[in-house]
Amino acid sequence: MLKKFPLGEVITIAAIAICILLVMRLASDNKQLSSDNGKLSEQIKDVGSKNDALSSSLDSLVGQVAEMNKIVATEAKRRAAAEMKSQRLQEEVKSALKDNKCTIELIPDGAVIGLRKAADSARADKGKKPSDTSKSSN
Repeated sequence: MLKKFPLGEVITIAAIAICILLVMRLASDNKQLSSDNGKLSEQIKDVGSKNDALSSSLDSLVGQVAEMNKIVATEAKRRAAAEMKSQRLQEEVKSALKDNKCTIELIPDGAVIGLRKAADSARADKGKKPSDTSKSSN
């Protein structure tokens, strides 16, 4: 026959069974979380190494851009100096020829064409291509 258990014992046994089930559930969840944590840790390491590679690439790029900027600045200074020199030479030529009678006299087109042909002939002897003498400066 069935033995009757007091209500307190039944509740205690039920509570213990529930606790055992909860502990088993917690252990299962803990195992899953530990697995997820390991995967996430690996992903963090991968992202960190990619970040390091990207950082070194950016550092290299910044260095290369800085070198290019130096080259551009040097070239800009060189060109500015050449332009100043060219302007200075133009001013010197203008100043030197300011009172020269030849600079204000018109040269006939025929004479200009003849001079160009002579210059082209001299250049052709040096292996250079002669310029087009059919143009006239009117």
